[in-house]
Amino acid sequence: MLQHTSSILPAPPENSPRPTLFTPARTCQWVAFCVARDFGLDMAALFAPTRGAPRAAFARQVAMYLAHTGFELSLETISRVFDRDRTTVSHACHVVEDGRDDIWLDCRLEALELFCRTGWGAFVETMPGTSP
Repeated sequence: MLQHTSSILPAPPENSPRPTLFTPARTCQWVAFCVARDFGLDMAALFAPTRGAPRAAFARQVAMYLAHTGFELSLETISRVFDRDRTTVSHACHVVEDGRDDIWLDCRLEALELFCRTGWGAFVETMPGTSP
């Protein structure tokens, strides 16, 4: 007979900081991985030091946008991980947000964010001993 155990962890004491299993860099890499797969690109294209092809540049902007809006990472943190200026990340977020007026892009971004969030949650659950 299968035994069900609850996966809910007890809440930490109120004064203690919330534990994080993964660093912001790993979170950005996960989002970049998901976006690169969706755009049919190699993940290295999103972290390339040059702008690259327009498709790669837009995919990078999407990854930075999702890291900021979906995972609430600061522009400064994202800029360090992607090795870009903070203003470049801000510009990327504005470009993608402005593009959400297109219903097809908006739906694609919603699906990508959902995949990043649910996939990340599943990854975290299956890798409880992973260090940051």
